Amino acid sequence: MNEPITKAMAKTALGFAQDTQLASFFQTTKQAVGRWDEDEPLPEGRQWQARALRPDLFGDFRQPPANDDQREAA
Repeated sequence: MNEPITKAMAKTALGFAQDTQLASFFQTTKQAVGRWDEDEPLPEGRQWQARALRPDLFGDFRQPPANDDQREAA
């Protein structure tokens, strides 16, 4: 399973220095992004959005967790 994405991780991976840049990436307001703590996981919906928009940086959201293969084989 993918590890949680924090605001700090997202900004670093995307090369952003400011919350306004991250807000633009997520198509939301600077005020919304400002409520997210730097080292806490982003809201779940925003993590999905980040993975969908940039799977090269955050992992592909369409890939099942590793243990799903074992359930299918059973």
